[in-house]
This record gives sequence, C-alpha cells and structure tokens, in this order.
Amino acid sequence: MLDFLGIIVAAALVNNVALVQFLGVSFFIANSNRLQSAIELGMLSFIALFISSALNLILYRWILAPLNLDILRLVLFVMISSAVAFYLVRIVSNYFPLTWRRHELAILLIAGNSAVIGVSLMLSTSIMPLLEALTYSFGAAFGFALVLVGFAALRERLANADIPLPFQGAPIQFLSAAIVAMVLLGFAGLV
Repeated sequence: MLDFLGIIVAAALVNNVALVQFLGVSFFIANSNRLQSAIELGMLSFIALFISSALNLILYRWILAPLNLDILRLVLFVMISSAVAFYLVRIVSNYFPLTWRRHELAILLIAGNSAVIGVSLMLSTSIMPLLEALTYSFGAAFGFALVLVGFAALRERLANADIPLPFQGAPIQFLSAAIVAMVLLGFAGLV
C-alpha cells in the first residue's frame, strides 16, 4: 500500500507531467485563467488522462506488444484518447450543459493534449508491472489536475499583486511556473 502511495506522489509531484516533463503545458497555461474554470477542466482532464492512459496501457501490454505491432502504438493511442474525449464530451454536454458551453473548445482539445498521449507513450515503454503503471497513470492525472488548479489560483493572486511593469503578464507567470517546477523537484528526496 505504501508503495502505491509513493508511486502516486512521485507521478504527481516529482515527475509532474506539466511542469517537470513539459507535457500539456500549453493546455494548462491557456486554461488556467479563472479558478472555477480550472477546477472544472482539472476534473475533466483528470478523467480523460487517467482513463485514456489506462486503456492505452492495457491495449499495448495485452495486444500490441505480444503481436509485435509497436508501430501502431501512437495511432491507436490517439484514436483511443479521441474516443474517450468523445464520450466525455457527450456526458458533459448532456449532464452539464453550462460547463459544456463555457469550455467547449477546451474539452474538445483534451483528446489531443500532449499530456494524455505523452503519459500513454511513457507507460508503454515502462517496465513497471500493470498495477503499478495504472497507479502511476492515476498519479500523473492527479498531478496534472493539481497543477492546473494551483496555477489558476496563483494567476488570480498575481492579478492583484504589486508587480513591476516589465514582469506583469506572461513573464511573472512563467517565472512562477519555473519556481513551482523547482519546488516540485524538491520532493524527489521523499520518494
């Protein structure tokens, strides 16, 4: 049990998909303007990233690798991620129409998010057992959602802060993201 918790912490903090491995950075920078929208997109990204990477991992380990069809890996990963995003769009548009109207484009872009495909590709080359790889997938999805929400809260605080003119806007946001990335690397000694 403690091993699985260590894997989740390592995936969410030490090897954070967005800030340490730079996968999906554009998505979390573009969609972390307001905290409420970041919370909604964080949950949707968590669901899409975890389900897609889990399905892609199972497909790869049980079908593609035994049949030596590694060359189809990327194409099938994109197809599965798109299918998961399609069903996620249907669920959100039917049951949460207000969220759908606010984030229509962002929800559609989750399918092609580099974090979703990147985690699937990393896990396909990993030598971890299946249960540990699924745990890592959960931690990576949690870490991505955590950074998305955390960065939205940080951006709201920065909007009201007294920042020198040359650093206002994107420069202070990138500096803040770099500092947060260094802080996350500090957790490496814990795991």
